[in-house]
Amino acid sequence: MDLTDAAAMMLAMLIFAGIVLGPIMAETAWPEAPEPEEPEGLATVLTGLNERIVGGNSINLTPLTMPDTAAALIIPDENETAALDENSTPVMPEYDDDELIGLVENRSVSLMLLAMQNAHALYAWDERAVREHAATLQSFARSTLKESAGFSVSSDLEDVKTCFTLALESYAAYADIVQQNDKLNETQVDLAFQELERGSRYLREALDGLDQQTLHVPAEVVDVNLSVVQPSAVPADALMLMQRYVYDDRIGANEISLTLESAGIIHAYCLKGEEIAAEPGRAFLVVEVKVVNLGHKGDRRVYTIRTPDASAFTLHYRGNSYPPIKLVPGTTLGEPYAGVTLDRYEKKHGYIVFDVPDAINLSECFIRVNLGEAGSPVWALRKTG
Repeated sequence: MDLTDAAAMMLAMLIFAGIVLGPIMAETAWPEAPEPEEPEGLATVLTGLNERIVGGNSINLTPLTMPDTAAALIIPDENETAALDENSTPVMPEYDDDELIGLVENRSVSLMLLAMQNAHALYAWDERAVREHAATLQSFARSTLKESAGFSVSSDLEDVKTCFTLALESYAAYADIVQQNDKLNETQVDLAFQELERGSRYLREALDGLDQQTLHVPAEVVDVNLSVVQPSAVPADALMLMQRYVYDDRIGANEISLTLESAGIIHAYCLKGEEIAAEPGRAFLVVEVKVVNLGHKGDRRVYTIRTPDASAFTLHYRGNSYPPIKLVPGTTLGEPYAGVTLDRYEKKHGYIVFDVPDAINLSECFIRVNLGEAGSPVWALRKTG
């Protein structure tokens, strides 16, 4: 090694040691000592350096006291430096870990509350509420699933993303099940509960996979109603069973009496020897109807009336409306009710059947009959005097 290389190496070691040890020295509390004499500046130390090197004179720099670790510093050669630079500055892939963590934290509480709301509606067999709440959960789950689909995460969060995705897919599948048709049956309800349970389990596993110290209260939580289902508001002026409603026909020539005589729940009936059974989780509500032409009134010579059609009768229960099902003649229930023409003092007696949830509470049910200009009388199915 010639003198030029030696000088360059010494200078490099001096600068390198300053860079490495400077912060440590600055943060170290050293014992107080008498103020040192003014050190020679770098310019003074290096004065005449070139002349001395060219003249073949040795370089007598003032000795620099360094910690023992400085002696261990070795300057690698050119090839080693290139390899070190390659190994010390690897290109790290960009991950969306923070974005996923934030999404899980901010959406999980809302997802769990919406799942509880849907489970509550399912348990109460509130078909209208189930449809409405399922639509909300489905929209929220699918939008979150779309947002998280593009996240690229590190291996530490792969399980979290997988569980979170499975939870969202289960909630969306639940909504698909309960929205297949307007009437819930036992099979649908069982499958729906399974998807809700599966989604909530995966959601819990996703949360468990996060560092608990990072969890925080989400910025927004959906507004859900988890209150106990309130009984249907049966109109205060509802008639009791066996109580008749008297009204005039459209031209005011005759009086008509309409009565709902009985109401009961069955699960099957027979048609020409063949059993017709309700689906699992459902039942038939059978209502006995009687209409009478009470006779002529006024000056018009019209003596016949038209009874209301079966479609004029609607069952109401917890906000849900149920139309009658079609009932053909020849069943063990008796004559199906239908709209007919009646002469004076004639009557029509028959049965109307509704397909309802098996868990229906008749004390919360009422039937409204649309008579057009003659009004819309209401009968409560479990009202007593």
